[in-house]
Amino acid sequence: MGTVESECGIKKDLPDSYDIMDILINKAKKYCEARGHRIEIFAVSGPLDAPLTVPGPLIEVDRNARPSFVSRLWLELDAIPFIFNGRDQLFSLQGEAVWAVERALDWLAPTTKSITKASTLKGEVLVDADGHAHLYDLSQQAALTSPDLWETFCALASPLKDKGVKVSFFSATPRGGGVALMRHALVRVWRLAGLDFRWYVPQGDPTVFDITKRRFHNVLQGVAPDDITLRAEDKRIFERWTEWNYKTFWSGEDSPLRADIIVIDDPQLTALIPMIRRDSPSSKIIYRSHIEIRADLIDAGKKQTKDTFEYLFNFIKHADLFVSHPIEEFVPKMVSESMPVVFMPPSTDPLDGLNKPIAEFWITTYRHMFDSLMHASTGQQLDWERGYIIQVARFDPSKGIPDLVEGYRLFRREVKEEQLEGAAPQLILIGHSSVDDPDGTYIINKLRDTTSSPPFADIKDDIYYVRAPAEDRLLDALMRGADLVCQVSTREGFEIKVTEAIHKNKWIIATKAGGIPLQIRDGVDGKLVPPADPNAIAMALAEFYSSGKELNTSGESRGNCPDKPLGGRWAGNEGEGPREELFTIGNATITREMYETCTGRRFGIFCRRRSSLIKDIDYICICTLAEVRWW
Repeated sequence: MGTVESECGIKKDLPDSYDIMDILINKAKKYCEARGHRIEIFAVSGPLDAPLTVPGPLIEVDRNARPSFVSRLWLELDAIPFIFNGRDQLFSLQGEAVWAVERALDWLAPTTKSITKASTLKGEVLVDADGHAHLYDLSQQAALTSPDLWETFCALASPLKDKGVKVSFFSATPRGGGVALMRHALVRVWRLAGLDFRWYVPQGDPTVFDITKRRFHNVLQGVAPDDITLRAEDKRIFERWTEWNYKTFWSGEDSPLRADIIVIDDPQLTALIPMIRRDSPSSKIIYRSHIEIRADLIDAGKKQTKDTFEYLFNFIKHADLFVSHPIEEFVPKMVSESMPVVFMPPSTDPLDGLNKPIAEFWITTYRHMFDSLMHASTGQQLDWERGYIIQVARFDPSKGIPDLVEGYRLFRREVKEEQLEGAAPQLILIGHSSVDDPDGTYIINKLRDTTSSPPFADIKDDIYYVRAPAEDRLLDALMRGADLVCQVSTREGFEIKVTEAIHKNKWIIATKAGGIPLQIRDGVDGKLVPPADPNAIAMALAEFYSSGKELNTSGESRGNCPDKPLGGRWAGNEGEGPREELFTIGNATITREMYETCTGRRFGIFCRRRSSLIKDIDYICICTLAEVRWW
């Protein structure tokens, strides 16, 4: 713990008050360089005076506004900025600074460095340390967004704010998966705009999460063994657990289940839907499916898949709306024939820990972190000079990990035959774990068995696999430093890691699974290969390394300047990077149109292609499948 300096001693001598920011940040940088470490948290005792003030929650912002002091701490120092109002009984600047740091440390989990917590009262996820952590200003998002999209974002936000619309999200876990990452980003942006959006999670249970992952999720994706079925005992446990969470956290007049709009993420909390309909009949209920559902198996009557989905649909059918990734094959007929369907992609955030620029000095600290993880796990030491291939994904049956490892082995065999062994890249497999995902240990054990087998004897020490701690910036740094990125799922909804790789100008080898082909311009952003085809993966790797592309994508390249972060491609822009609707503001705009429809119009068939309001956002559909128009 250390105190850099108060602004009070330098403020009076500066002609431009904004110079205070530069001086304080430069002092902090020198503090780090002198000690050879990175500041993890930067706690500020407030309230702050101009120009260090943080913008309040509002929709209309200046796209050209200078970043606030605390947002610069996040981008330039890679430190999580906290703000706490000082206490009257503290009589010195040193005392206030120490108190602020102690408060921040209360939020920082010692083993994971995560600030994600849920309240014990209602299970509300306290996003950004309940607002004490301030990563960026809304004006910074505006600067990364096209004027048309930003105008639409503001136009759709204003009615919701004026009406005081309350929105509650319910999902299985506050961290560890793509749904949680997206919810953090969206709730953050909505609150910066002054809207009342809240997010809740249940008290988890290992037995229940084993059921929801292996007997719901894996079965619906078509990756479960044929003998995995949904038993009567599984249903009883699942429903009792849901009922317990409802009675413990979410019953009563002040329940979040009485919000104007309620969003249920994926199957884990589907049994809440009839309870919401009973207790709050005026609430609009949206079921959001984030996975690839094998509608072909359900529609064809395959018993394992059909029985599971029919059980879940008995709950889902009480919702007002079914939201799916933009793939028609993800929606069974029993859904499309009985309720409205919305197609929309997920999103990632250009300014959060997974995507924000990371200066070279800080990237080195994350490499040391990875080295420590590997030393504790397997004792391996990555050779950073040789380069590496990376797949960032959970250790899940649908992520194609056996195919990637075998494809890498075939590629290395070809490299050896060409006598290029000294230049061979290594392979990193890394991903977060999640409390509602019990498959990770099994997949890692299978991976260990595979890499210990005779065919891998010569290369097993070049394959690195480890579960990542709850540190998004570690994954950001590793992906930025890779030669190329792989995402070779056998089943996939809409893999946001593909978007993140393209955003970092990384060539990506990915499968034609689920929504992935909608994310990649084949031959421009990367190479698409068939699912479950190690030979195709090996050929794509060989093609990449023989083409010289690694010279353009290796190292920390596109968009890695802390004072110049990048957003997505604007409409009609065929340059680098993903389309901007795959980022937070684009997703929030689609969602707000959907919410405005919920609160301002009757549900039913509603399609909006282009209008004076939507302008170039042509990917919204609220309609039956027979009338769907692709975004």
